[in-house]
Amino acid sequence: MPAAAFDFVILSQTLQETRQPLKILSEMLRVGRRAVIAFPNFGHWKVRVSHLVTGGAPKTKLFPHDWYDSPNIHFLTVHDFEKLAAAQDWKVERRIFLSGHRKISAAPNLFAEVAVFLISESGAGQ
Repeated sequence: MPAAAFDFVILSQTLQETRQPLKILSEMLRVGRRAVIAFPNFGHWKVRVSHLVTGGAPKTKLFPHDWYDSPNIHFLTVHDFEKLAAAQDWKVERRIFLSGHRKISAAPNLFAEVAVFLISESGAGQ
């Protein structure tokens, strides 16, 4: 696939299930000018409380799987993705944080169930 063949490349609710997420994200930014990534935020307070109270792998309405039956192999948070974007020198053009049907603006690492990022290579899309 040629570089910058697409305006947008979208990966929704799958990043946490990929074997090589950094390779996937880098390839998305190679073939697309921008990438939209949506993922469940494992830093959400319900996940934290579940882990704290049960002492086991967290189970919530959004994460109903037992640890041995979960498709998730990477348990990333909003903060984790922000740190990765900074380390890779990606430009975060937009962030949207959701809990159910509500937008979250305060403390998204704690209150957002889902994070959506629009990223590009640094200097791209300007």
